[in-house]
Amino acid sequence: MKLTLKRFVGRLYAFPESAVFLAVFAWSFGPIFMNAVDVSVNSLIFYRAIFWPPVLYVIMRARKISVTMSVMKIAFVPGVFFGLATIVGFISLRTTSIANATIIGNVSTALVLFVAPRFLNESINRKQVFFALLSFAGVAAVAFGAGNTGGATLTGDAYGLANAVLWAGFYVSSKRARADGVSTWGFMFGVSVAQVCVVTPWVLATSNDLGALSLRDFVLILSLVIAVGTTGHTLLVWAQGHVEATTSSLICLLVPVGSMIAAWIFFRQGVTIIQLLGGAVVLASLAGVVRYGASGSTKRASLIVVDPLIN
Repeated sequence: MKLTLKRFVGRLYAFPESAVFLAVFAWSFGPIFMNAVDVSVNSLIFYRAIFWPPVLYVIMRARKISVTMSVMKIAFVPGVFFGLATIVGFISLRTTSIANATIIGNVSTALVLFVAPRFLNESINRKQVFFALLSFAGVAAVAFGAGNTGGATLTGDAYGLANAVLWAGFYVSSKRARADGVSTWGFMFGVSVAQVCVVTPWVLATSNDLGALSLRDFVLILSLVIAVGTTGHTLLVWAQGHVEATTSSLICLLVPVGSMIAAWIFFRQGVTIIQLLGGAVVLASLAGVVRYGASGSTKRASLIVVDPLIN
């Protein structure tokens, strides 16, 4: 087992983009857990937020990692972005069609690609731009390929756009913060605490079923926190130390594809030919993004530095 773990860690360092793919795989199951919870979206957001810091704290204690005030300050701004994106993103999924929420939310990828040269000093080549546009076309096919399912609203679409902007803010601010050498677990703990500070006042003012949490909902939300949130976000934050945002953010376009497959497996939701073709386009174009972005994005010198996440 120990040898297998060493091989896995070695492969992560040799190909850090794989950590982003693993994060996407974990996130793909998020809608499965969300749709199975009975409480309102407000209460779901609240319990998801307050369950996360204790989980991260237990992991940090087990790994003998301490959190200082300087780490909390570094993680505060990304945490605020994260908390706000959580609120509007979850609301978007409940107030507009899944297709609209998915495609509008993924505008964050284009935003990251656009601002990375200015705020992260990252370059973009023409091939990446081409494959990025091809990825957007594939995501659009996945999102809209199911046909007119109804339920779309301008209000929900506006929440989806706000989610895209806020998520791009989290993505850029967290990568800038990680440049200071903050440990992955310490940073994510700081983000989780800031998220609670943002989410709690809003939930207390809007939710009317906080006391209706059942044991089943508790298990589902805790699973959402551990299997989806902690695994996915921590892997992504670690990868940000080794992969350019312009590459990793585009790989995140796989989330709609993964969610579509998970929905078919667990809920037997139909998949159309257009959606299958769109998924194939996303996979092929992402391969191009990684292929033509890896030479400049993977910081080979930093790969030998042991990170607390996988040490």
